Amino acid sequence: MNKVIDGISVYMYGKSSDQPIVFIHGFPFDHTLWEEVISALETKYYCISYDIRGFGASESGTGQYTMESYVNDLDLVISALGLVNPIICGFSMGGYIALRANEKFENRFKALILANTKTDSDNDEAKLKRAAAISGIDQDGVGPFLDSFFFVAFSEEYRMKEVKKLDELKKKILHFSLIGIKGGILAMLGRTDTTQSLQTINIPTLLIAGEDDKVISPDTMRKMADKIRSSTFVQLDHCGHISMIENPYDFIRAVQNFLEQKS
Repeated sequence: MNKVIDGISVYMYGKSSDQPIVFIHGFPFDHTLWEEVISALETKYYCISYDIRGFGASESGTGQYTMESYVNDLDLVISALGLVNPIICGFSMGGYIALRANEKFENRFKALILANTKTDSDNDEAKLKRAAAISGIDQDGVGPFLDSFFFVAFSEEYRMKEVKKLDELKKKILHFSLIGIKGGILAMLGRTDTTQSLQTINIPTLLIAGEDDKVISPDTMRKMADKIRSSTFVQLDHCGHISMIENPYDFIRAVQNFLEQKS
């Protein structure tokens, strides 16, 4: 089942009477990033995924996004669906949204699941790299940018083994709004730092890292876990940044174990 909420494409799976879990994808993907995970959970949980504004089937609007506007969109989805005490699961940029949302809407969520993400905002070097990425997209299109991103985001083993899958994923993203993709980069460039709020998180939190993640290291996430009062840290073997695609079995098992023990 799906519906559109203020231009945002939202997808619901399972029974609305079950514990809701909202899944937030990362950059530059869409809600289908969570397909295998949701398929394993929807018989016990009310699973909601959505295309972040500007990605997938959601409207792009002006493309002048901020992390705060993404957080407000999440709030809109939760309110429109009438979700009570949802669990929020965010990957990478989706984790940035989840962390800021938990900071902004204190005590609204039942638990957090943070995959391959971090709390610190961009330093000047990172901001300049993102600015260069936008210029590169304007000049050469999204294709070369995706080639570079995939090279870093996926492990070498996966890139060698799953050439066809990555080609299909790239083709899908190439159909997304150019405005939306550049807007996503702008939102990440301008996001606030949520490190200090880790110490105030008082809900169960699962942190999932990839052994070979070259975008956000396992050590970064381990240090985050150390600052959260009720945290569980899991490092997945044989995967890079896109952990739920490279190692879906262990990703799903980590989430299921956490939900059974903490939710």
